[in-house]
This record gives sequence, C-alpha cells and structure tokens, in this order.
Amino acid sequence: MAKRTTKSDNVETSGAFPWGKLIAGIAGSAVATRVIRKVPLGRIVIAATPLIVAALQRSREPPKDAPKG
Repeated sequence: MAKRTTKSDNVETSGAFPWGKLIAGIAGSAVATRVIRKVPLGRIVIAATPLIVAALQRSREPPKDAPKG
C-alpha cells in the first residue's frame, strides 16, 4: 500500500518560518526581561513580609482544640 503524502511531509519540523519564530522568541524574551526589570520587587517584598510572617506564626501555633500534655 502506498503512503499518502500530506502537506506536513514537505515542511520541516520547525514550521514554515523558522527564522521568524526564532526572532519572535528572542523579541518576546527581551520584552519580558524589560517588564520584569521595571517591576518594583523591593516594594512588593516589603509589603508582603508582614503577611508572610503572620502566616508562618499561625502555622507554628498548636491548634486551639489540641489536648495539652
């Protein structure tokens, strides 16, 4: 039985525009890097620190209805 040919048999695994996809990936990572660098991570950490500490303290406390002893 003869093998049927399809359009995907004639295209490389990287698609029809391999260089275009590579350039889009590089551009996307450059944009993401700039966005991440502009995010004020220091302020976010300062604002979140009390919430994290309170959650850690609650997780270390024994349950209120736990038997003592």
